[in-house]
Amino acid sequence: MPLSSENYDTTVFRFLSNIMARNDSRDTFIILRSDHGLQGGPHPIDYATQIEHMHPFTAVIAPAKHPSLSIDTFALNQNRLATGFDIYHSMRYLMSASLNEDKDKSKLLFDSGIPRWSYNLLRQSIPLYRDCNKAKIPMQFCPCIDERSDMAPGFYVGHSEQFELRKYNLPLLDYDWNIQQFVAPTLPGRFVPKKQIKYDVALNRNVPSPVCNTSFLDHYIDTGMLEESWQLINNITTIYPGSDVSGGIFLYPRQAMLLVYLVQREVASKVPIGSRLETVKPFRVCETGFGSGHSAALFLSSAPNIELVSFDKFDRPYQSATFSALRSVYGKRLTRVVGDSCNTVKQYKKTCDFLHGSSLCKTDNIDLIAKSPAGATLTSTAMSSLTDKSVYFGKGAQWATMQKNGCIEDIVCFGEEKRKLSADLYLANGREQTISHQFCFARNTGNCGSERIVASKGQKVASKVQRQSKRRQWRTDDFCNSWMLKTPNIEAN
Repeated sequence: MPLSSENYDTTVFRFLSNIMARNDSRDTFIILRSDHGLQGGPHPIDYATQIEHMHPFTAVIAPAKHPSLSIDTFALNQNRLATGFDIYHSMRYLMSASLNEDKDKSKLLFDSGIPRWSYNLLRQSIPLYRDCNKAKIPMQFCPCIDERSDMAPGFYVGHSEQFELRKYNLPLLDYDWNIQQFVAPTLPGRFVPKKQIKYDVALNRNVPSPVCNTSFLDHYIDTGMLEESWQLINNITTIYPGSDVSGGIFLYPRQAMLLVYLVQREVASKVPIGSRLETVKPFRVCETGFGSGHSAALFLSSAPNIELVSFDKFDRPYQSATFSALRSVYGKRLTRVVGDSCNTVKQYKKTCDFLHGSSLCKTDNIDLIAKSPAGATLTSTAMSSLTDKSVYFGKGAQWATMQKNGCIEDIVCFGEEKRKLSADLYLANGREQTISHQFCFARNTGNCGSERIVASKGQKVASKVQRQSKRRQWRTDDFCNSWMLKTPNIEAN
């Protein structure tokens, strides 16, 4: 083994000597890397091997006078916590330098696929106190002793040649979408505590009326967990540049706050005092249009007994990945029904406690009402006007049809503050623009619970389900009066 290593060193030495003797070496960056070394057998017992495992060999030979290189910054980063993502970022920077004549195109090409937490080693200084969490280094590879209690490798890579995993009883690796890495299996004699999901929402409590300030969302939910989920979605969607990235509930902070408030109030009203989570009946939210998954994460962060069913075609390249990612965070509380929501909602066999219509189907709100009991709350997202002809109160629109036929009641409407919409989003049609979002909430009367209302004809269909006991109407102090809008007069449409 030592002789083989020395022969390899000699080969690398000759190669580098020949390359660096050439004239074009003044414009050439050379990167030498290794893997994490041996991890199976007796080798990890040696502490030196453990340290090497956390510090895979990396060397960068750079031309000192290259125009893309800041030599002081580059030297400083030698003693900072750098990763392969940073090397990738740096290589992309070198490869994109020739595009500078078209700055907009250059930035678009450069940003696509570059991890936002990474640094350009040639021009950007890595923070002194960067840790493994911020650098996205999986804990089993983290070199920082203060962040882990066991430095021994735990992947058993030495057994990788044994393909019959069941025969040798070797564990299969699970993929964790939170960190976008395979999770190391639990090995005999090592205790790995399970990550506990913390909820700031109690099952039994008086849900306060909404504060008319969207920055106070953390009064209702663990916003840290929600932001982590949304960042996870962003990490995945950036892998698919050019695909149709739809909007999200993050664009509508007022509606997001009111959604959480109403869901929590409904949950609190149905849970007996003193109940434990394992004995509580799930509260099922049905939404049409999964998009990127932002609203799904919002609902699931609202209470620990929320179940969310999402109806969508899931035909955009990033959607299955974001669904799997959120499933790794929220578990089996998140489910999906794949297909055209114009058909799948009508075929769904279960009832829904809370309804969120957010697809392009022209009957999704009507179909959701048919799948819910009296008193269930309905809302829709991404409407610029309450008089549109598809969803709300324009001529022949779904809400107008349901209101005329007595399917919904207690309608309250609101307006968002104007904000700029990124050109990258599907709703923006390729150009940056200012949006003005309006939305409503309504309750199901229970009159239209078995068959849908045909929106195009506005005909009432006889119901087989008897209307349940009517709940109290919403009061004006249940919401933020300054956000409220007048409900359009459907007779005028």
